[in-house]
Formats: sequence, C-alpha cells, structure tokens
Amino acid sequence: MTKLIQGDKLPDITFNLIDDGTLTLPGEMPGRYVALLFYRGNW
Repeated sequence: MTKLIQGDKLPDITFNLIDDGTLTLPGEMPGRYVALLFYRGNW
C-alpha cells in the first residue's frame, strides 16, 4: 500500500451506501478539501 504525503492527490475511493447507492471520493465532493474519518467500532 502506498502512503499519501502532503500534496498528493487522493485516489478514487468508492463507498457502498446503506441505501444501495455509491459515493466516489473525491469526484463527487465539491470543493478542494476532503477529510475522511473512520471509526472502528469496539462493541
């Protein structure tokens, strides 16, 4: 896996949504910046 460094372009990532749709980042997000937060559940 290649690490991103400051200034790198975010590669396209497609997420499956709970309503059977998809979301592709960063292509479907307006603006210049995208912040991704992942929460790993510990149930």
